[in-house]
Amino acid sequence: MAPPAQARGVNSDATQLASWYSSLPVVTRTIVSATVIVSFVSLVRFVSQYQFGLYWPLVWNRFQIWRLVTGFFTHEPRTNVVNIIVHTIMLFHYSIDLERGEFAGRTADYAWFAIFAMGAMSAVAWLTTTMFLASGVLLAVLTLWSLHRQEQIVTFFFGFKFPARYLPYVTMALEFVLDHGNVPYDMIYGWMAAHLYYYLSVDLPSQGGLNYIPTPQLLYRFLGQVRRADARSTSSGTATSGNPIHQRPGGGHFWGTGRRMN
Repeated sequence: MAPPAQARGVNSDATQLASWYSSLPVVTRTIVSATVIVSFVSLVRFVSQYQFGLYWPLVWNRFQIWRLVTGFFTHEPRTNVVNIIVHTIMLFHYSIDLERGEFAGRTADYAWFAIFAMGAMSAVAWLTTTMFLASGVLLAVLTLWSLHRQEQIVTFFFGFKFPARYLPYVTMALEFVLDHGNVPYDMIYGWMAAHLYYYLSVDLPSQGGLNYIPTPQLLYRFLGQVRRADARSTSSGTATSGNPIHQRPGGGHFWGTGRRMN
């Protein structure tokens, strides 16, 4: 007996959704999925955000090593649902653009950027006791995106347009205003991490220096890739400043940020 048409439609939709999800670049898929899962679990009160936050004393003293991962996908407890949704959309938008653009065919290199940025933020978090770094991951991705597209015009709220190089600063300033004057330290840490990565892996090699943070060979093996090097790439696989992709023209869209409620 053939299944009802309605059931076939449901199965077809589920198949299409699964196909779309599996087609997403692996690093973006992993980061966004982890953010969605951790946010959902926190929002429905299954587990408190404080159980996910990166709190170094509990990592060292009680061996709660999951915090070294979950802390980067957890928002501050005061962050509302709208803000989390908008931040997640922004993360997806800019990350997938990077992974399919500058890092196309370089999954290991993009994974290394994510690991490096999180490692740099975790070091700062250890000094400052910052626990929740999801917005920092967003700013790291957004900042690297803007560094590769410095002259590309992006559209802000109400049609306000400006070069992409200002996007991280506008985002942090807006977050500062909407969060009632609370400094978005996690965003600042993400901004710093992205600039450090870009300087060490792109700027220095393009000036004849060494790439001090090459992608570990282990990542190439794990992701089934080989190290690539050509006239337009550094040994980490990231385009140098001489590559026109850094300043390619075209439109862009800034998704904005949500309002937090105290």
